[in-house]
Amino acid sequence: MLKSHVMMAFGLLMAAIYAVRLASGFSLSDGFGLGEAYLIGGLGLAGALLWSGWKERRHAKRIRQES
Repeated sequence: MLKSHVMMAFGLLMAAIYAVRLASGFSLSDGFGLGEAYLIGGLGLAGALLWSGWKERRHAKRIRQES
């Protein structure tokens, strides 16, 4: 159960950091560059951590209920 909480906490932290950096550094006048792709990739990685942590938490709850 702790593993899922740690993964979700890191995912939330990463999502907050990358979202703020993307919001402050994104400008439509310069176009879409490598920096924006890096930040969007960071948001994707944070989402993947959140999703896998959520799956692990549901799996742990299901196993605990079956016992």
